Order: sequence, then structure tokens, then C-alpha cells
Amino acid sequence: MIWGVGVAGFIIGFNKAGAASTLGPINTVLLAMLLPADQAVGLLLPMLIVADAFSVAAHWGKWNGAVMRPLLASAVVGIAVGSVTISVVDEEVLRRLIAISSLVFVALVVWTRFRKRTMVVRRAAAWTAGAASGLTSTIAHAGGPPVIAYLTALGMEPATFVGTTVVFFAIVNLLKVPAYVAAGIIPVDLILDTLWAWLAIPVGVGVGRLVIRHINPRLFDRAVLALLVIGAVVLLVQ
Repeated sequence: MIWGVGVAGFIIGFNKAGAASTLGPINTVLLAMLLPADQAVGLLLPMLIVADAFSVAAHWGKWNGAVMRPLLASAVVGIAVGSVTISVVDEEVLRRLIAISSLVFVALVVWTRFRKRTMVVRRAAAWTAGAASGLTSTIAHAGGPPVIAYLTALGMEPATFVGTTVVFFAIVNLLKVPAYVAAGIIPVDLILDTLWAWLAIPVGVGVGRLVIRHINPRLFDRAVLALLVIGAVVLLVQ
């Protein structure tokens, strides 16, 4: 189990370094195979918050607050719905919700890659994207595609796009803390027992920065999505 936490930490760091855009939910699927599903999502939250601190510092001042405000406002609604969900369902149902959220993540990534870039962005799209992201992020830490699709459609310049995405998810992760505490799914003892494995987070950041220019992002993302589908199916049939 400890090795799984270390791998998850490495993947978090690797992802935060910008070496991949699809790695996020694979951590949830991995740990949900090794731990009860509620402990898996509860353990990952503080690890993500630690990594967010490095990401926000690296992209400080590069976000677009006007774009982010409606996303965050609607994300609160999604987080609230997600927090009620994880509070009332049992471990088996939560594991299946993680699997389903992961498959939805894959579908949205594929849709985002192949949709027409000339789509019209309506005002309601921000609220829909934020709420969907808050919900799937709360259940399975898989909230990327709705917000990324929305920001891509806006045609933001790269630095602002990355900065807005980083800060949005850093705030969302902090907003999830009260929900997870209320649901009683933050495993404090497990966190303390695995703190040393969190050293893999900066290692992942360092490796990600080294290899980012030497990997084919399209092939890498396809491989990650395939692994995510396999992992989600395993969770569904367990």
C-alpha cells in the first residue's frame, strides 16, 4: 500500500509539472484498488493541496479572475452535491462512482480533442463547466475536462490558460476540505503513516520538468487514457 502512495505522489508531481494533462484521476483509481474508496479520495486531497502550492507559486499572477469567478461559484454547487453523495453512499457504491467518473473523464477528454474549435461559448457554459468540475472533482478528483474544455473554447493565451486552471483547482481542492471532513473520509492516521512517501511529489515535479520536452504528449495521453479505462473497468467488476 505504501508503494501505491509513493506512486500516486510521483504521478501528482509529474502531472503538476505539466508533463501530462490526463494523469489526474489515475491516482484515484490506483489507490481505490489498494484502499477503501473513501480512504483513497481522502488521502489524495491533502497530497493534491501540497502539490497545488508549488503550482500556484510557479504561475503566480497569471490567472484571469473574471473568467474564474463564475467557474468557482458554480463549482461550490458541484462540491456540495458531491459532498452529500460521498456522505450517504457506502464504500462499494463510491468505488463504482469513481470508476464511472473516470470513464466520463476519458469521454470528455476525447470529445474535447475532436470537437470543433469554432463552437460558440455561451454564458451558461461557465456555470455548467464549473458545477460539473466541482462534482467530479469531489467524487474522484477528476474535474479537469469540463473546465479545460471551457477555457480552451475561450481561446485564452497559454500562460493565462495554465495559470487560471492551476488556481481554479487549487481553490477547488481547498473548498473540498470541509466537505471531506464532514463526510469523515480524511484518514488522519493513514496520512501520518505515509507522509514520507509524499517526498515522491517533488521528485515527480523534477522528472516531469526534465522529460516534458522529450515525450510525445499525444501518444502519452492516449496510453494514460487506455490505462484509466482499464483501471475503471477493474473497479467496476471487483
